Amino acid sequence: MAITLTRPALGAVAALMAVGLVACAGQPASPGENASDGAARSSEPQALVAGVIPVTDIGPVYMAQQNGLFDDAGFDLTLQKAGSSTEIIQAMQSGQVQIGYGGTTGVFQAVEGGVDLVIIAAASSTPEDPDNGINDLLVTADSPLESAKDLEGKKVAVNAPGGYTQLLSDIAVKADGGDPTKVQYVQMGVPDQPAALESGAIDSFVAGEPFGTLGREEKGFRTLANPFEYLSDHAVVAGVWYALRSEVEANPEMYAQVAETIDAANTYALENDAELRENIAEFTGIDPALAERIRLGTYGKYELSIENVQPIADWSLELGYITKPVDLENLIWEP
Repeated sequence: MAITLTRPALGAVAALMAVGLVACAGQPASPGENASDGAARSSEPQALVAGVIPVTDIGPVYMAQQNGLFDDAGFDLTLQKAGSSTEIIQAMQSGQVQIGYGGTTGVFQAVEGGVDLVIIAAASSTPEDPDNGINDLLVTADSPLESAKDLEGKKVAVNAPGGYTQLLSDIAVKADGGDPTKVQYVQMGVPDQPAALESGAIDSFVAGEPFGTLGREEKGFRTLANPFEYLSDHAVVAGVWYALRSEVEANPEMYAQVAETIDAANTYALENDAELRENIAEFTGIDPALAERIRLGTYGKYELSIENVQPIADWSLELGYITKPVDLENLIWEP
């Protein structure tokens, strides 16, 4: 069922504390326990649970897991799937998850809401070619809408309220001279969005792969606006890996090794696109032939830096997703 939403509440992350934990497939030793025993048990793999959302951005780490890269680094990696960053952070606070994947905007909101996180590694960056955007605003071929400003008063589907995809839509509307507060955002699962657009239940949706590619190829949807044209004049880090500051400061060597291994996974993905797409198909369960055609973000090319994260932080503040400037120097952890 779709839920009609208002603008993202500035205190949206308060909902973090109200959401139940995702099921956990095991009870790994805490990072502190592993670190303290590291010298005595250096030959034993260290349990590492990563909270992930089953999207294409997990492809590089999943591929590295399958190729034994994490094993070689001394980690017994478990990818624990969750429905949202909210669930991942809840599990992290309970000690069931050591690192998590999410969009930068969600991390900013969580920190502002009182969860002391640090970003330890980049997961993905936006495409280098804006015309190859992975989060276009799509409409039907015969839609009367001509530009993002026309979305005022219209229903636009996003997968989560007040998150990264809604931010991208707001950026496009604002840049086109429109008022994002007048857009009627509707929360809807990504797989349900193409059918809802085709039936007229919504007027547009922020594309997520593989459904953007399927919509363009099979249903003839067209791009109304590409938010990446306005987000920044260069590719930016949009997906990140994060952890609790307290755990990182208690176990800096472990987390430095984790970050190094993730960076190596991203570098390998950059150099092995075909293999990456095969692993994405396996991890997400989509058709391998479709995985060969979907649009992907950029992996392993743009470092985790203030410069590469600042544009999303600036837009998040300007559009009211957060109320204070992000202290990226403090938020981005350096070993």
